[in-house]
Amino acid sequence: MGLALFFGVCGMVSSRADLIPSPEVPPTYLEQCFDNFHADLNARYQGVARKLDSFFKRADDAESTTRSTARVRLMLKIQDAEALTPNAAFKGKLALPYAEERLNLFVDNIKRGALPGDETPILKDHAMQIGAQLSLWESFRSYLHLQGGIRFRGIPDPFTQLEFEYERKLDGWVGRFSQAVFYYAKERAGELTEVDVEYAFRDKSIFRSTTASNYTEDTLGAEFEQTISLDMPLAGRCRNLIPNASVFAHKNGTFLMDNYRLNLTYRTCFYRPWLIFEIAPQIEFPRERDYTFTPSLLIGFEIWFGSLPEDR
Repeated sequence: MGLALFFGVCGMVSSRADLIPSPEVPPTYLEQCFDNFHADLNARYQGVARKLDSFFKRADDAESTTRSTARVRLMLKIQDAEALTPNAAFKGKLALPYAEERLNLFVDNIKRGALPGDETPILKDHAMQIGAQLSLWESFRSYLHLQGGIRFRGIPDPFTQLEFEYERKLDGWVGRFSQAVFYYAKERAGELTEVDVEYAFRDKSIFRSTTASNYTEDTLGAEFEQTISLDMPLAGRCRNLIPNASVFAHKNGTFLMDNYRLNLTYRTCFYRPWLIFEIAPQIEFPRERDYTFTPSLLIGFEIWFGSLPEDR
């Protein structure tokens, strides 16, 4: 049944209908109402950034517009006969172009140190985090960023993160290395190391390999991830088909494999350009289930502010 669901959805999302671009049509009255409501929220969001940024503007500064962004993501996972497990992630950035040292304010509920392939990279205690990011140093292909903020859940929990990034391009390939160390007052220190390799084909498909490891007080020693994906654009606005394969492991004395995962993600604009629908049939072989075949289905929605998905 799981295989039938997996390949059935795969066939549905890659059908020939996806290859026929839909003609542009003017929005209906209801669509225009949604657009107006979204535009009003976005204008208020950008207005907050402009007011904060005005404190840093000098008389001789040229006029500039903020590029503040925000993304709200809701994911549902259906597995076996279990109840739905919803997770909501929010990530917002207030860009302040006049601020000294290129200051960016942020608010999110994303935990620091999560592996890139973590399905639920949110804080487990439903807390929110508010802070600022400074660009300490930028050189040719190298960046150093410092974050500091407070997690609000009960007693405020201060945290900080220092991240180094290095990027190198060679004959169509792009390699990125990042090293982040972070510290929460309640949960102590941790680190995340990530190496990404990308290659863009002529049809705009992108091959991506991600190798990552992390260590925190909550992990089983050092945890590892290896993921390979191919992001294939389809005809139409913001349509992508992404096959993905991942393996997860940890080392705490002995080296153990934690999970093997395969999924196929289909992303498309849903109703409006700033609203994204995502569906991903998935199979796993988790260690906690003695590596038995475990099918599931992920369904997600995203709302974008300040930019559109194709601008990412």
